[in-house]
Amino acid sequence: MIFETKPKPRKKVVMTRQAADGIITYSRARHPNEAILVLQGKQNKEQIIINGLVIPPFASSGPFYSGFPIHDLPFDGSYVGSAHSHPGGSNRPSLEDLNRGFYGYVSVIISHPYEDETIAAYDRDGKNYEITIVDSA
Repeated sequence: MIFETKPKPRKKVVMTRQAADGIITYSRARHPNEAILVLQGKQNKEQIIINGLVIPPFASSGPFYSGFPIHDLPFDGSYVGSAHSHPGGSNRPSLEDLNRGFYGYVSVIISHPYEDETIAAYDRDGKNYEITIVDSA
């Protein structure tokens, strides 16, 4: 007897317009350095919903890096991931992003010139999530 396994359906990322605009605005303000934010929301079997942002305490950044000490982040069960900018123009995750910079369920990367079209979302293996920006979630 042969058992076939169905592939797991891929989660989708749903981001509110307010959260997307916050990522865009913060990234533009930090340019030419990277910007980093913690994403708030919730997740279920079908989707990860992003509806809030937190500037992490003691975050540091430069033109090619950004990070924050996780132990200084106040505990909050609504954290679902992180977002950071790539001033150089690519919104693909680097090896450093995947190996050391991943926090939570999703990593959102926005690239210069910081617009809706330059926002991407990834899982911890670097696989792209479908992302939708909605008025409210």
